[in-house]
Amino acid sequence: MPRLGRVVQLYVELADREASELDELRRAGRQQPVLAAVLRAAQAVLGRSSSAPSADAHFTDLGGDSLSALTFSNLLKEIFQIDVPVGVVISAANTLRRIAEIIESEVETGSQRPTFVTVHGGGATEARAADLKLAKFIDASTLAGAAALPRPDGPIRTVLLTGANGYLGRFMCLEWLERLSSVGGKLICIVRGRDAAAAAARLESAFDSGDPALLAHYRELAAAHLEVLAGDIGEPDLGLDAATWQRLADTVDLISHPAAMVNHVLDYDQLFGPNVVGTAELIRLALTSHIKPITYLSTVAVVEGDATIADEDADIRVTSPVRSLDDRYATGYATSKWAGEVLLREAFDLCALPVSVFRSDMILAHSRYRGQLNVPDIFTRLLLSIIATGIAPESFYLPDSGPAHYDGLPVDFTAEAITTIGAEPCAAFRTFNVLNPHADGISLDVIVDWLIAAGAPITRIPSYSAWFTRLEQGIRALPERQRQHSLFPLLHAFAAPSEAINGAGVPATRFQSAVQAAKIGPDKDIPHLTPDLIRKYAADLRSLNLV
Repeated sequence: MPRLGRVVQLYVELADREASELDELRRAGRQQPVLAAVLRAAQAVLGRSSSAPSADAHFTDLGGDSLSALTFSNLLKEIFQIDVPVGVVISAANTLRRIAEIIESEVETGSQRPTFVTVHGGGATEARAADLKLAKFIDASTLAGAAALPRPDGPIRTVLLTGANGYLGRFMCLEWLERLSSVGGKLICIVRGRDAAAAAARLESAFDSGDPALLAHYRELAAAHLEVLAGDIGEPDLGLDAATWQRLADTVDLISHPAAMVNHVLDYDQLFGPNVVGTAELIRLALTSHIKPITYLSTVAVVEGDATIADEDADIRVTSPVRSLDDRYATGYATSKWAGEVLLREAFDLCALPVSVFRSDMILAHSRYRGQLNVPDIFTRLLLSIIATGIAPESFYLPDSGPAHYDGLPVDFTAEAITTIGAEPCAAFRTFNVLNPHADGISLDVIVDWLIAAGAPITRIPSYSAWFTRLEQGIRALPERQRQHSLFPLLHAFAAPSEAINGAGVPATRFQSAVQAAKIGPDKDIPHLTPDLIRKYAADLRSLNLV
């Protein structure tokens, strides 16, 4: 047989063996050793045909991403007939051995956790606000006693923060540490990790971006006012032992909840565990021992560009009672945050739980600390792609559509605003659209002007379609590391010019009034974008060796 033909035959035989292996895994089901099945499933999904992975490896360390994790999750469900969400698969706290232990526990005891199916029904193509009742998530005795619990009284001295190692969360962590240091208080952060030391190391690494002043400031505050717990909001009791859970229930004064699995590709059912069940667990904590106000970070994607839904005074259950579970980009994530808002409305109705919801849009780089920008977001990817390819369109907007505005806010302002407003004594349910509402004509075109003025060698291309074609070609030619962080996976978002909107397009009246009343930020108002911030973007990208 010719050599090429033999190579092809070997690949066919390998594919047949892998398919046979998967069929055998499915047939054996719950009768096979769980750990062995998990390892074999990971080996098949990740294409590791030559060797089985270590039981103590993390799925992502083996090269897995959110899409391969979805395949792995679905395969484990086929084998064991239980849900193993993507969040469990890619959690920093979960090795393959730990995933097997979770499956064993579920198989032995039978899961009592709410799931997409138990809440919305199997095969549902819509999510209804009427389905999202607290009784499906929280035990009856907790709900029955909530209205009689003691109310918030006195200063905030102990705060529970989720998502502290996330991009916004780290600066909310810093804001709270600064605020609590003045009253001798404590910030408690739940971070995923195999133990408290590993969780604390993950949190500290978020501040270690090449700016020694930031890291030193964090360490000084953390030494006296921070406690880091290894946990996971998507697990029962937040992944904590019973004694720690009860301690939090007894001592925490306020819950700040920016944590979420932020993934714009996964469907709602895969995000249901961490983003919906996790929020319900925090509501349960807020309704145990005494009432604890909740600050909840949502997303402007919840409003779907509908002014009625976007109304800061409206009840989301009335303005958006049904969500279509289609395959549009980021629909799953937006629906999961919508569901969190619905559950918090239910809690407010139950016992007047104080809630502050903040619907954020694009969160930009820190205005001062070096290296602190959100590399995966679409704005950073756009700037990187423009600088790296050296080309930009004459305009990002449709001809003759008027002046435009880019809606984005620096992360330091956003963190200060959410923390300050969320800490205000209040017995209401408040919603804030955290947007940059200024009709100031500061658009993507102006931002490119600022990059050019800062010395970036960028050529304007008169034809938008010609620019897009050359952009795609240029990105494909970039070195792997640059291409990985470029617009490459999101090119479809820039396939055609946008309609110019001079302002946020969504009302932010309550948010702006609250910012002005509290005198937040250097201007005591929502800030405009500045050339200094865009120059810092370029400098940060250089410091990270991305341009």
